[in-house]
Amino acid sequence: GGEVTRSLEYQVGGGIMIGSRLMTGGGYTLKVPAIDLAEVGAGGGSIIAVDAGGSMQVGPQSAGAHPGPVCYDLGGTEPTVTDANVVLGYINPDHLVGGAVKLNPDKSRDVLAETIAKPLNLDVAHAAYGAHQIAASNMIRAIKAVSSERGRDPRKYAMLAFGGNGPLFAAGMAQALRMSRIVVPPSPGLFSSFGLLYADVEHHYTRTVRQVLRGSDPAALNEAWRTLEDAARKQLELDGFTTGQMRFKRTANMHYKGQIFELTTPAPDGVIDAAAIATLEESFGREHETTYGHRAGPEEPVELVNVMLVGKGVPDRPRTPDQLIGDDEETTEGLPPRQAYFGPDLGWIETPVLRRADLATARTGPCIIEEYDATCLAPPGATASLDQYGNIIIDLA
Repeated sequence: GGEVTRSLEYQVGGGIMIGSRLMTGGGYTLKVPAIDLAEVGAGGGSIIAVDAGGSMQVGPQSAGAHPGPVCYDLGGTEPTVTDANVVLGYINPDHLVGGAVKLNPDKSRDVLAETIAKPLNLDVAHAAYGAHQIAASNMIRAIKAVSSERGRDPRKYAMLAFGGNGPLFAAGMAQALRMSRIVVPPSPGLFSSFGLLYADVEHHYTRTVRQVLRGSDPAALNEAWRTLEDAARKQLELDGFTTGQMRFKRTANMHYKGQIFELTTPAPDGVIDAAAIATLEESFGREHETTYGHRAGPEEPVELVNVMLVGKGVPDRPRTPDQLIGDDEETTEGLPPRQAYFGPDLGWIETPVLRRADLATARTGPCIIEEYDATCLAPPGATASLDQYGNIIIDLA
């Protein structure tokens, strides 16, 4: 399976929060270990406004949960991304949280018309669609920060869309990034909570061992990793895991001597000898070439900075079920379609509204898949279906 990447620093306050980034300087770098992910403020509560230059902007200010979007009817007065999605027909005003929350689409339309469309001389649908696209572009920044900025081509990956809003924006984002497949897991709005409950028990350890790799004595490396493994083993024993249930994964933090930033690569298991050191140096060279597009010649010394270890407790049986079953598995055959707006070229299209179970037979977009905790949008020309695990698979034309 895949591995979560980690960073020894985290950048905040620069419009994007991220573990490590090539293009720094927009925020404040905190030297704390973190899961290496990128976050942007582009949720459903992000406020839509017209700036002093006459341009539309989305966020970073947010209406929060209270008063929230204008359509919540809780006293909000500034239009938000959720208001735009309601106006576009993407969100069912009568189905949010399974119908427990009723929305007022007229208020969304009125506030967008008055505060956004009128100053920009646009009709309401164009204004709402523009806000939707700007919000999507903010999210795309986060994807680029962990893919193309690091030498990874997003076109070679599938997009995993979760959260209440993720499946609604995923198709437009994937099209902009020229990605061809989207995966929406069951109960997408609860996906992060599911991960928290079912994640393996892990303990992370780091020790600084600063030395040039080539020609170095491996004793210091062996001692460092042995110390970290002993600490991890003791902690996992306290957690109730047996020796057979313990797994250890080594990584190393390195750079070319004189650089001020590091790259992390897997490290060999077992006793470190001259051959293992050569493997470590070659692994760094490949990672440097993948990330930056080049590597130094063999004469350039590679310096080790930190040795790291993850100690994991693995139970005898899988922690996760083979398949998640959502709350609303009944189909919605016969449910009336609704008008949804797909930009100035396609305009308003009568769009089928489905539930996840309806995708047992593949459907061609446009279609909207409504669930208790999320709304998923398949654009015109896309194909939406279910895989064997109940994931929605959207293949883009």
